[in-house]
Amino acid sequence: MTRSKLTPAIQKPLAANSFDLARLKKDLKPFRLHFFPRLRSTNDHAALLRKRGDLFAPAIVLTPNQIAGRGRGRNTWWSKDGALTVTFALPIDSTKDPHQIPLIAGLAVRNAAAELSGDHSIGLKWPNDVVHDNKKLAGLLCERIDRIDLIGIGLNVNIAPTDAPKSIRHRLTSLLLIAGKPLDLSDVLLEISRQILRVWSKRQEHPFAALLAEYERYHTLTGRRLTIIDNNETITGQCEGLDSAGRLLVRGKTLHRIIAGQVETT
Repeated sequence: MTRSKLTPAIQKPLAANSFDLARLKKDLKPFRLHFFPRLRSTNDHAALLRKRGDLFAPAIVLTPNQIAGRGRGRNTWWSKDGALTVTFALPIDSTKDPHQIPLIAGLAVRNAAAELSGDHSIGLKWPNDVVHDNKKLAGLLCERIDRIDLIGIGLNVNIAPTDAPKSIRHRLTSLLLIAGKPLDLSDVLLEISRQILRVWSKRQEHPFAALLAEYERYHTLTGRRLTIIDNNETITGQCEGLDSAGRLLVRGKTLHRIIAGQVETT
């Protein structure tokens, strides 16, 4: 058994990894809470509930035990006790394109993580990651189905690198490591819900450009050399930020405006 390298001050108490459901049902309003002890995927189950007519936005599908989480494309999302795995269901704003939703939601998750940890150097990696010190803190999976936007969030809260499979340990971080102490998962979910309501309200009151300007302040790819892989197409060049629609600008032989893809830094 591998021993944790965390100091005793930031060992993970079991109580921090449970949810106070009575408190959440009261304080998460206007979100309706759908809680399940175990799910394969919160996004998939939210879609199933919607198809059955049992899910109405705004709502949250939450589980402490997600066993087959999905990332973008064919990617999977690893999680375990101490991770927050949740899907927010929100009414569609027809003025926003689907590729803009991960940017808006990612900004909310980034701001929540910064407030909770006290570390405002937490950044964003286009299109759907929250990062710290070039390591992944959270990932988002956004899907538009049946007149709602699903925002799946996997956030490493009370997780140490030794918790993860060896193949990904060097690529992830957690709020536990950034803050130097465990955080209550109910507090984390409530802060994310507040931030999502803030950006969704701001989205309705202001043009997308206002949120994009805030996103750009924390975007970590600008100025870096990138390789973008999407649909068997590979584009390499220097990132020049985002355009007014939230597309990634990559300067190779020509300027590419990219809606989605897997990003690798070189």
